[in-house]
Amino acid sequence: MRMQGKVTEWHDDKGFGMIEPIDGTPALFFHENFLLSPTRRPRVGDPVYFVIAMNSEGKRRAERVSLRNKRRSKQVDIFFDIVYITLASLFFLCIGVFVSQQKLSPVVAFVYFLVSLLTFFLYWHDKYKAEKDGWRTPEKTLHLCSLAGGWPGALIAQRTLHHKSRKRSFQMIFAATILCNLVFVALFTTYLNDFNLGAIVSKTYSTLRNQVHFPTDPQTQVKKIGPLYSWTNTKGKRVYSTVGFPENEPYSDGKIEW
Repeated sequence: MRMQGKVTEWHDDKGFGMIEPIDGTPALFFHENFLLSPTRRPRVGDPVYFVIAMNSEGKRRAERVSLRNKRRSKQVDIFFDIVYITLASLFFLCIGVFVSQQKLSPVVAFVYFLVSLLTFFLYWHDKYKAEKDGWRTPEKTLHLCSLAGGWPGALIAQRTLHHKSRKRSFQMIFAATILCNLVFVALFTTYLNDFNLGAIVSKTYSTLRNQVHFPTDPQTQVKKIGPLYSWTNTKGKRVYSTVGFPENEPYSDGKIEW
C-alpha cells in the first residue's frame, strides 16, 4: 500500500535520506535508487509517496518513492531519455561513417561497442545490487569504463535504468569522460590516422635487423639478405652488417662476404 510522507533528511553527496510518514510512525531510510522517474534530487520538506519494504536484514525502509506532481516530471524525464539515447546512437552512427570512410580503424569502433556493452551491464548490476543491499560497483570503475570508450553504453543505461542520472557530482565527472572521448575521436580522425602504424613498425624492424650482429654462421644469413659487410671494431669484436662499412667510427680488417 502506498503511503504519504515528507523528506526530513537528505544527504545529496551520498544519495540517501529519511522519510517521515504522515501517520506518525518512525522515519524510514530511502536511497536515490528507490526514486521513481526522478527529474531532480530530493530536498528536505518534499512531500512524497512511497511503499514500505524490508531489506535483507529485516529492517524497514521506503521504496518506490515518488515526488508529488509527478505527471509533468515524468513527461520531462521521458523527453530527456529520448534525447540522450538518440545522442548515444548518433555517436555509434558517426563511428560507423568514419570507419567506412577509412578515417577510423575498425578496431576502435569494435572497442567502443564492446566496452559500451560491458559498461551497460555494470550499471545494471550496480542498480540490482543497490535494490538488494548488495555489494555495489565503485563509481570510479563506472567512470573508468566510460573513459575507456563505454560512455554511450553508460548514457543509455542511465536513461533506461534511471540509475546514476541525478547525482550532480557523478554527472560532472561523467561529462568529462564524454568530452575526453569526443576529443580523442576528433584528433584521431584528423591527425593520428595520417600515421601508417604498420609502415612505421616495418621500417623500425628493418633498421634494427640491418644493424644486428650475427654471432653464428653469417654465411647462412648471406643467402637470405645479400652481401654481408664485416669488420673489427675498436673493441676487437667482429661486426656484421648488410648496410655497409661504418663512416663515423674507426674499424679494421673490413671484408665483403658473399
